[in-house]
Amino acid sequence: MGHWHNIMLLLVISLAILHLSHAHSEPDDYVHQHNCIRKALGLPPLTWDPKVVARAEAWAAKRKDCKLIHSEGGGENLAYGHELTGRRAVQLWIDERRDFDYDKNECVQMCGHYTQVVWKDTERIGCARVLCDPPNETSYFVVCNYDPPGNYPRQPY
Repeated sequence: MGHWHNIMLLLVISLAILHLSHAHSEPDDYVHQHNCIRKALGLPPLTWDPKVVARAEAWAAKRKDCKLIHSEGGGENLAYGHELTGRRAVQLWIDERRDFDYDKNECVQMCGHYTQVVWKDTERIGCARVLCDPPNETSYFVVCNYDPPGNYPRQPY
């Protein structure tokens, strides 16, 4: 009986670790994080879109080297970091808000990720997260694509 108990305990712990490794990187996590800031600004919510997800997944699969290189087509945010979750990546982009001067419609520092997150005309989102190839095996690459894309020479909202 003790042997089976240990096996069951090991199984439960393994499943918990697996769940935690994916925690905060599910579609609802990305959408919720985007829509919280959008709601605060009075912007329409984004929806998760399979076609946009496919674009993000295809690019993430090519970027297991974790180089922050954009795909073609625009409307894309990238992040890379140690044990980076999807939710944390979106928060990093939102944190760029402090570097955006709305009245002047310009970035004091980097803020293009933020303006894409809150681009008024964007309706759909798709994101992907991949584990980086060695030697960065505890780092993740996150990409979110937006449709329609934003960051044109006008105010985002």
